[in-house]
Amino acid sequence: MESDQGQVSHRQKCPSLGPRPNQLIHPMDHQDQQEDRPLRIRLRSDCPCGSQQAYNDCCRPYHIGKAQPKTAEQLMRARYSAFFFRLPDFLVSTTHPDTREKNLRAELESFLPTAMWRSLNILSSSKGGPKDNKGKVEFVAQCHEDGQLRELYEHSRFRRHKGQWKYLDAKG
Repeated sequence: MESDQGQVSHRQKCPSLGPRPNQLIHPMDHQDQQEDRPLRIRLRSDCPCGSQQAYNDCCRPYHIGKAQPKTAEQLMRARYSAFFFRLPDFLVSTTHPDTREKNLRAELESFLPTAMWRSLNILSSSKGGPKDNKGKVEFVAQCHEDGQLRELYEHSRFRRHKGQWKYLDAKG
């Protein structure tokens, strides 16, 4: 992550977060319920994107492939939550192929464990609606990295690819 430049790098898997968010909840016995508790708590908790909705009703459907963001801002929020939960697959798949670096996954897996994301504040968005093909989202995100509180300011550009919103770059 380059906080001075406004470029977000990327994240990985963290054992302390419990089961991955793309695991489904199935009927289970009492012992399984105890092991699945972190996931159940996460699903009911507020989404880290700041929408004030439960994660299960907000970004999780995007993370597990049950829904697609209808707006650039929804994708921005889902990507922030993917950084928060360290979901490199989602971050790679939602990066536009025209700007996706070949080593993006490796960069994400190196960066994600180093940052603890704290908050997302959407400052503005332009275009990026359900009928648009391009959009911009301006935001500030806070994280702790290397023991320092850092603030990332970015004006992200988004573009549709094969009908789906993708993050293009931070050149907005």
